[in-house]
Amino acid sequence: MPEIPRQWRHPREFRIARPATPEEWAAALLRAVARSEPVPAPGDQPVNPAPAGTLAQPAVAELATGLWRLRRRLSGPAPSPGARDGARDGGGAADLRRARRQFESLWSTLAAAGVEIQEHDQTRYDSGLDLQVLEFQQTEGLTDETVLETLRPSVYLHGLRVQTGEVVVGVPMTRDEDG
Repeated sequence: MPEIPRQWRHPREFRIARPATPEEWAAALLRAVARSEPVPAPGDQPVNPAPAGTLAQPAVAELATGLWRLRRRLSGPAPSPGARDGARDGGGAADLRRARRQFESLWSTLAAAGVEIQEHDQTRYDSGLDLQVLEFQQTEGLTDETVLETLRPSVYLHGLRVQTGEVVVGVPMTRDEDG
């Protein structure tokens, strides 16, 4: 007695239809094979190819990271008017103020374009966070795991992550109960 296919044992409404390839797909596949177009490897394609005239996600991440690093430098204390660099060029403090204004303008332009740059310094660390931890350091005075330093910020473009943050996490000191 011949073997009956398993699906035929069930009512018609429970049977899975045979997979059908639309004729357009088959024709396109045959044309591609005839032209012997190379099929790109997964790593060869950008994460999210951008339309002409817009920035690709890696470029946005790189720009955002560079501006974030510059912002951290510029947010430090302004040099005194008699500082070495200011004395040499005569306008160090004014140049620094001008650079800060230009920087803030660029920062707000990125924000208006849908780029969000997230710094993680001094935030409570949880293993469920989407961060790349480069090092765990035992640190005195901590009660919970805390991000001590952000080395690269998390960058989002229109709510989609384009760069994962890299951080150093501080962990509370362990008490040595033997000594």
